Amino acid sequence: MSNAISLNGRLAARWARRAVDRLRKERTEIDELNVFPVPDGDTGTNMYHTLRSAYLAVEELTGPVTLPQVVAALAAGAGRGARGNSGLILAVALQGVADALAEVTVATADAMATALETASDRARAAVARPVDGTMLTVLDAMATEARERAETGGDLLEVIEAVRERSRSALRETTGQLTVLREAEVVDAGSTGIVELFDLLYATVTGRTPQDSMLTEVARAPKIIHEATAEELEIVVILATAPAAELAEELDRLGGTSIVITAHKVHVHVIDETVAATVIDHLGGYGIARLDMEDLRLHEEEGETKLVALVQGTGLLMHAALNGATALTSSVGDLAETMSELIASEDREVIVVPSSTSALKALSGLRAVTGKDAERAGRAQVVRSRNAATLLSALAVYDPFAPAAEIFADMTEAAAGTRVGTIFSADQLATDPPTGVLPIVREGDDAGTASALGAAAHPAQFYRVYIEGKAKTQSTELSTLVVKLADRLLGAGGELLTVVHGPDCVPEVLDHLRDWIAKSHDNVHFQEFDARDRGVLVIMGVE
Repeated sequence: MSNAISLNGRLAARWARRAVDRLRKERTEIDELNVFPVPDGDTGTNMYHTLRSAYLAVEELTGPVTLPQVVAALAAGAGRGARGNSGLILAVALQGVADALAEVTVATADAMATALETASDRARAAVARPVDGTMLTVLDAMATEARERAETGGDLLEVIEAVRERSRSALRETTGQLTVLREAEVVDAGSTGIVELFDLLYATVTGRTPQDSMLTEVARAPKIIHEATAEELEIVVILATAPAAELAEELDRLGGTSIVITAHKVHVHVIDETVAATVIDHLGGYGIARLDMEDLRLHEEEGETKLVALVQGTGLLMHAALNGATALTSSVGDLAETMSELIASEDREVIVVPSSTSALKALSGLRAVTGKDAERAGRAQVVRSRNAATLLSALAVYDPFAPAAEIFADMTEAAAGTRVGTIFSADQLATDPPTGVLPIVREGDDAGTASALGAAAHPAQFYRVYIEGKAKTQSTELSTLVVKLADRLLGAGGELLTVVHGPDCVPEVLDHLRDWIAKSHDNVHFQEFDARDRGVLVIMGVE
């Protein structure tokens, strides 16, 4: 048979658009098959959002596009927006395809086989503990079939037809390859998504009507009731630096499961918040640029609004993520550019809440965006939160299912209504003074040398209190200052005192403050948050 078909950039872009549309329609049915690695019922949804992010990157291309340009954009977009175990594996596979086709303008049978082999190899390498009966197994079968057909002289059409049929039989085989699938009498959910996507590739390059979806067959299987799982939390992290080769083993020792690592992105499940804190602190050693978390015991639909929190410290990153936010470190690259990309990946309203005045100022760049991104950036509203305490107040009233305007108003009111105070050490003010905050001047120092002298010139550490950015008092006794600050903030009334602290605020200081609150303000509720950030000593907020 002569090769009567081709796969170029235009057809690849058309496939991506059709694939997004199919997964949007079928994601619920794929979700209902999801029992592995945990029965959280979100595989189809995660693959849909990953592929949607991939196609958004293709939409940014202009003029005539080549096959390498389209697949490179798909891989980059999928990598940015990958969700969950299945989404990250899909993103890794697409990156393998992009690398294999980097110099291929029109795909051949051999190029198709190489692309599938690279996708399969990359996906398997990204998973810490590969098992049969999963996306990896189906990708392996597809790659093997493609290579065998190409080496026996098959043309591109023959390869695609053969791989399509093999993918469907490999999917059916997953039921008998994995105990949890056999007991549930279903095929693997992620593999179903892969088969559906390749079926669309066949239809796109041939112009033929695809056969019935595999979901027509698997729909006869019993629907899965997604019960609580021992693995309670899903963690997805984008690291600021590339991870070490042994990271998967390290996360496994810390109690992580379902570990997938590719480039700077890490996916891991943990059993509870204690293990989550340990894992996130460990990942913090590489620098965390972005953190998303999901409680696998809950199966709620997405709300009408997306929340983004800009914070520092693994403690606050984790708290924000557990409260439904995508948590970004406020020092990540070009903040306005990063936010514009994140907003573009969402098809809903976005609310951003920063934890510092510097981050708030950096977000002003969103209003300077022009062109196509201007419309997307315009969907973001920024809460004027000035530090970690006001951020926590805003997070406390966040309801993702309320109208966006109502959520924004509630969060803005909560942040504005929080009276705040901060205690800095002389070391902090000497080495990294916050914007608008003056260095400590001790008796005998002059203003020009105080910052440079720091603690080295004075054995006793000095601390200074600031309320709403204005210096108030200073002392060498931190226990004395926390009480003075709390008393002053509570002088105007209040029912809740929130204390955010870092590792340099020793437990004895917090115990002293807690005892004093119990004695002097017994009607005030006291709560503390460990920011796990050396840039924070003590921040207080009163509501």
